[in-house]
Amino acid sequence: MTGWYPDPGGQPNRYRYWDGASWSEETSIDPADPPPGSPGRLRQQSGDENRHYGGAAFGLAALALVVVVVSTVMIIRRAGDPQALDAPPGPGASVSAWDDRSPLAGPPGPGPAQATTIPQRRQTCPGGDPDERAPHPVDGRVHGGRLSMPRAAGYSTPVPEYMLSWMSDTQGISQTTEPGWQSIFAVGELQRTAEFSTVRKAAHSSMECAIHSAWYLNLVGHKPIRDEPITIDGHDAWILTWNVYDDTPGLQVAGDQLTFLAVDDGRSDAYSMWCGMVPLGDTDRTALDGRMLADLEVGG
Repeated sequence: MTGWYPDPGGQPNRYRYWDGASWSEETSIDPADPPPGSPGRLRQQSGDENRHYGGAAFGLAALALVVVVVSTVMIIRRAGDPQALDAPPGPGASVSAWDDRSPLAGPPGPGPAQATTIPQRRQTCPGGDPDERAPHPVDGRVHGGRLSMPRAAGYSTPVPEYMLSWMSDTQGISQTTEPGWQSIFAVGELQRTAEFSTVRKAAHSSMECAIHSAWYLNLVGHKPIRDEPITIDGHDAWILTWNVYDDTPGLQVAGDQLTFLAVDDGRSDAYSMWCGMVPLGDTDRTALDGRMLADLEVGG
């Protein structure tokens, strides 16, 4: 159905128009607005509106192509069906603007008997700059913020991780586990704000940012697995792990084991972050997740 839908790129209070074939370059703050290009309609866009969408506003074809690729990677990584890129979110989709504070669907569907409902969003996720890179050693490791992790056999070469849109200086590696689903490990940097003022808040708020964005299009529930302070390479940190359940039709797994780790690396303005995402029930990748965590290093 054509119409204005919450921006799949995650911009707060922004809507993008679906014309039945593609998303508009233009965004709106009012879903009751007429379609783009209607007589008398004023263009409303933020300064970074086109971060995840290519278009003439960039003025440079090469840069527009990069942005289109970024948008495609960000959406398809968590889409249960690659064809979802060609359709607007359905009535059950969990895609929302960043500051959507309404709770998602109620009780979980068939499968995880002990899963809880998805918590209501308690804060607005900040805008980050995932591809803003700081200088890092060239040592064969994957660097982001002041954390580094090893590469993993069978995973991609390191690239900025645009799914972590509220972070900066990100780098991640990924591996397709089945069509439309991936395992991802990434590191990055998170600015300290009121909602990210402690390592515990940084881990919990990052989890909320992830599950309330376009990562999971058919989200049904979660189960807390780990929530505790730990030490990483001699630095205070907080680890939060959830089993996140998604009932996308045709998906062979029930969802992901999703972990966010926040590390106090000694700076007063930022934390270093790690994210690990592996399919539920995948024992080999779950073991890899543990090894990646154990091999994190602080510095550089």
